[in-house]
Amino acid sequence: MIASCKTVVAEMNKQGTTPFEILAELGIYEPEDLDIEAIAFHCRATIVYKPLFGCEARIVGVGDEAIITVNTRSTLERRRFSAGHELGHWMRDRGTAAFLCDDKMIDGEWSKENPEKRANRFASDLLMPPKMFRPLAKGLPITFTTVQELAGVFKMSLSATAIRLVEYGSYPAMLICNGSEGRRWYVPSSDVERRLWPVDRPGQWTHASGILSGKSRASGPHDVRADEWIKNFRADQYWVKEDSIMWSSGTTLSLIWWEDERQPKELDDFKEESGSWRTDGRRNWD
Repeated sequence: MIASCKTVVAEMNKQGTTPFEILAELGIYEPEDLDIEAIAFHCRATIVYKPLFGCEARIVGVGDEAIITVNTRSTLERRRFSAGHELGHWMRDRGTAAFLCDDKMIDGEWSKENPEKRANRFASDLLMPPKMFRPLAKGLPITFTTVQELAGVFKMSLSATAIRLVEYGSYPAMLICNGSEGRRWYVPSSDVERRLWPVDRPGQWTHASGILSGKSRASGPHDVRADEWIKNFRADQYWVKEDSIMWSSGTTLSLIWWEDERQPKELDDFKEESGSWRTDGRRNWD
């Protein structure tokens, strides 16, 4: 029995452990073939669906096998991402007895480096692989209309697809989550990361501010001065495109992007030339 267990572990170690390796092993190259139950089975995890209260999904692993339980009370898109999230725990955090993940863990852990962010990243890479996602997103505007179209293709949640569009779309962009207390988290594209930082709370002329205050509803993308969203002493001379929606009660998601790819670089150049700005976009005396 001991020898048999060692053999199983050795075989597991030979298998791919990254989403890209797993999909290559299974010969999955099209979005319609991203069957999360089959993928999980390949990774020695079984997905079951039951009504859950207080969490979206949970996983219990024993030895080289795991059971992932997903909440049937959630949407199909949420169930798929939750299953991928728990599979990420299985592949990344094996050795931990169990994980129980609620919606705040799955939706909110995109900025801090921790097991929940790693699990989110695993789920995104597995169910919206860059090689599939990037060609479909190429040249499309960074709006929630685009997000909804791509979410339909991959059968994924709105928030996860919006993050993927920011990461693999054709334009410099940010996805920013705001609550009544201000910014909760944000995800920048690679050509914006460490160059520009969002303000602590959206400016008064933004749609996000109007939605949060109850004065307006989501009305599609519009142009707004960059200083309403960006920390930079020259931002008032530039414009960004904003598309904001109510995500959950008291919370908005905002896609901020530049159609002119030169503008983020110009703003970053101004910051560097001034010599009086910190790397987080604030003046040294702030």
